[in-house]
Amino acid sequence: MMLAERMLAFAAQAPELQTRKALGASLMTFVETLGATRFSCVYLRREAGGLTIDKAISNVPRLWQELYLERGYDATDPVFRAVLRGGAYGFWSELTRGVTMDKAARDMMSAAREFDMKDGFTKRVSLDNGGTAVMMISGPELIQGDRTRAALRMISDIFANEGARMLKISEDGTGEAAQDGTRRDLSRTQLKVLLMRADGLSNKQVAQSMGRHEKTVECHVTEILRRLEARNMIDAIRIAQKLKLII
Repeated sequence: MMLAERMLAFAAQAPELQTRKALGASLMTFVETLGATRFSCVYLRREAGGLTIDKAISNVPRLWQELYLERGYDATDPVFRAVLRGGAYGFWSELTRGVTMDKAARDMMSAAREFDMKDGFTKRVSLDNGGTAVMMISGPELIQGDRTRAALRMISDIFANEGARMLKISEDGTGEAAQDGTRRDLSRTQLKVLLMRADGLSNKQVAQSMGRHEKTVECHVTEILRRLEARNMIDAIRIAQKLKLII
């Protein structure tokens, strides 16, 4: 199966999963082919001093998690700091290029290698519900390249949003997202996609307008159809208008 096909398979399966364990297993099935063995998705809470780690879904060993928090590595982690500052994404070698690391940062990166985290990809994700997450995928020999970067970028968005659904992460990071018992509610991003499709734009045009990959828009369309129980996009627009989700 080609990389794009495996990526779409994960995107289609993720919304149907009900547990973090299943979501993590599905992710690993995909990223192991890219040389990854570890992943971590941390959800951030806004405090007076800035953003702080609140919740996480991860397969990183507990010992590393304890060391990371105990030694305050979040304050010295050059990759984590890079994506928080600029909302960036990329391989670690890219995110740390030109960055002068102090001893604490070098110690942190060295310790990470002992837990099979030599190379990695990290992305800051703006969640559909308004919250913020940071996704990390790493391994001892992560395959790099433009195709891998594009795939990991999309996978990070999907995983973080589906994880937020399971954890019920709300916009303020409290984990108290409102639930009305229906899957017909669309996220803000999905509503935006639906509105543009209702205006006659194609998936490609929507992707260009939003600055997203066309495959990402296709995943949103698939989820819109599923949530509205629609046969096609015309049917979805009709149902959304009836539900007054769009005018």
